[in-house]
Amino acid sequence: MKIAIIDDEQDELDGLSRRVEDQFSLLGYSGNEIHCFHSAEEFFPAWSPGGYDLILMDIYMDGMPGIEAARRIRKQDRDCRLVFSTSSNSFASESYEVGADYYLHKPFTDDDIANMLRKLDLENYELSRSITLPDGKHILLRNIIRTEYHNHVVTISTKNNGQVRTRTSQAEFQSLLSEYPYFCCCSKGIILNFYEVSARDKSMFTMSDGSTVAISRRKEKEVQEAYAVFLFERMRKEMRE
Repeated sequence: MKIAIIDDEQDELDGLSRRVEDQFSLLGYSGNEIHCFHSAEEFFPAWSPGGYDLILMDIYMDGMPGIEAARRIRKQDRDCRLVFSTSSNSFASESYEVGADYYLHKPFTDDDIANMLRKLDLENYELSRSITLPDGKHILLRNIIRTEYHNHVVTISTKNNGQVRTRTSQAEFQSLLSEYPYFCCCSKGIILNFYEVSARDKSMFTMSDGSTVAISRRKEKEVQEAYAVFLFERMRKEMRE
């Protein structure tokens, strides 16, 4: 998950960043990127619609206020989770207007951050995340079982839509999945979704659709370690629930 935190007070920025990172880890959400910005003016050159899954923003900032920045974001991105942090309730109606998902009151504690993450319903958000393929098709990430590249075409095996094909390079397609740690390239031209592994041994995964995927000997250690981390994080998340 890609997260932006915007606050013009360095102490607040550092504290919120640390607490968010800690609570995400405790809840079992791994592979997150947290980017910190000191103002909306600093944030927008790094932003593009869909570029961040979660944006936490102070309402009272020097330069462009948080509400104004949120209006600009919402004009082009209705899907990202937007959270305001403030010590006042005076902007409650405006925050509703821009579709704020949560209101974080300063000073906040670790429990406040944990409650925020639970209220954001990130599990369902994760299940609804999609990517746009080079040909313009949209596909749910968690619907993917495995993918295979051959002759400039990627064939995507899915749980609900059979096989989907898109013309692209393996490198370009792999870059679409690179920020999601549950996808792994285990051999040349093949990427699998760890959530869809039903069995494994040292050299092979069996997938939920019954297909098998060999692990290349060169990548065996790397792949097995990545799968072990995935299982550990998933178990920890389930224990928290």
